[in-house]
Amino acid sequence: MESLVIAFSGGADSSFLASAAYEALGDKALAVTFSSEVHSRFEMKEAREIAEEIGIKHEVIDVKLLDDRNFTENSPLRCYFCKKALFSRLIKIAESRGYKHSACGENVEDKDSYRPGTKACRELNISTPLVNAGITKQDIRELSRERNLSTWNKPSLSCLATRIPYHTQILPRTLSMIERSEDFIRQLGISQFRVRHHGSTARIEVLPDDMNFLTKEPVRKKILKRLGQIGYTYISLDLKGYRTGSMDENDQIE
Repeated sequence: MESLVIAFSGGADSSFLASAAYEALGDKALAVTFSSEVHSRFEMKEAREIAEEIGIKHEVIDVKLLDDRNFTENSPLRCYFCKKALFSRLIKIAESRGYKHSACGENVEDKDSYRPGTKACRELNISTPLVNAGITKQDIRELSRERNLSTWNKPSLSCLATRIPYHTQILPRTLSMIERSEDFIRQLGISQFRVRHHGSTARIEVLPDDMNFLTKEPVRKKILKRLGQIGYTYISLDLKGYRTGSMDENDQIE
């Protein structure tokens, strides 16, 4: 590819791609992280640390996703409008800096789930080297471990907007409530989880092995107190447990 700009979230996929690109291209590879209202400060901090661990050149670019009504209306195409805006910006960065290609960390398994963002990727001709190489999520984790990347077993990431049901407007206050709630759950030692926002109700998803921990005292009372302070009237534990795409259930997708 000669030179490459990568959409870099700091997750397992984009981190592996950034590591491989840096090995192949050195300073002709650039990792770009987009910072917006829907990206938590925790996520931004981790992206900076992981880019430094890899050694790749790294820039954080601010974007204002909440200025886009198509995005804030929160239809099932929300991720399409988000990725269209971010990838368009990525292309402009590549062109202005003289990089020949732009890429994202999509892997071959991503096509099996509801990911409207991949449509934006195709429309803008964003390169998908991991897909081209036939690499799966498990491959990424195994290859990342061989490279001694700290992300080899990192829990999956998604933006804060994915915690909000479709057709519920995405507002700054809502995003703040979700971020503060997840920061608190993370401080309890839980790594793979989501706090889903349903108006005055917080629906907590954790792995089955973590459910007993959250319901025992004094942890249960701490959760009720803190999330109540944040603004939730009802705090529930989802007995189905953590799963990606739970907001896509119940035929919400049109």
